[in-house]
Amino acid sequence: MNYIVCIATLLFSLSAFAEQGRIYLSTSDPQIKTGSEFYVDVMVENLPEVYGMQLTLTYDAKSITFVDQNTKAKGAQLEQGNFLDEKHLYTLRNQADTQTGQIQYIASQVAPAKSAAGNGRIARLYFSAPDTASRTELAITLAEFGTRSGEKYTYTSQAPLSISFANNYQIQSKPGAGLPLWVLGLVTALLLIILCLCLLRRPPAAKHTDQSA
Repeated sequence: MNYIVCIATLLFSLSAFAEQGRIYLSTSDPQIKTGSEFYVDVMVENLPEVYGMQLTLTYDAKSITFVDQNTKAKGAQLEQGNFLDEKHLYTLRNQADTQTGQIQYIASQVAPAKSAAGNGRIARLYFSAPDTASRTELAITLAEFGTRSGEKYTYTSQAPLSISFANNYQIQSKPGAGLPLWVLGLVTALLLIILCLCLLRRPPAAKHTDQSA
């Protein structure tokens, strides 16, 4: 009986652990100028330690056009993110079906990469909006992550990302370099130190005394 209780507790804890974090679609501006190119990021937040992933996304191929990010490879491909270790990453599948609007991405880290956890960008998708575009939706239909020990975490799909188009909207700005927060903090601290040193080294202003005749 005690063994059954222990196993049930373990299964419950693994199930709860798998529900930690989330995966979602994000864009800097959901209002895009018609006839322009835009991007959508696949993001994760508070994810437990994982080593690989399988992802399936859908978009309306009749309203927007997927833009290939690797013209040297066969087929249309998305841009890999920085959540997994890019230097030790094996990509099993990176393919967009531009007819049906389905994108499949399967990748896993390889030794000596360490497990990834926390927040980050899984992938970036580029699209172009024709002059006739008005509204479209993108969705994550499958999101599974695997650990180094073989456990699998499945995340339920979030609400689709809705994007609208109009001629008077602005062209989406290009994505930034995406510097880590600790780098930005370090640069800010160094600038403050340099500013303080400059103020300390400034010679004091000369005092003028009035002399009576």
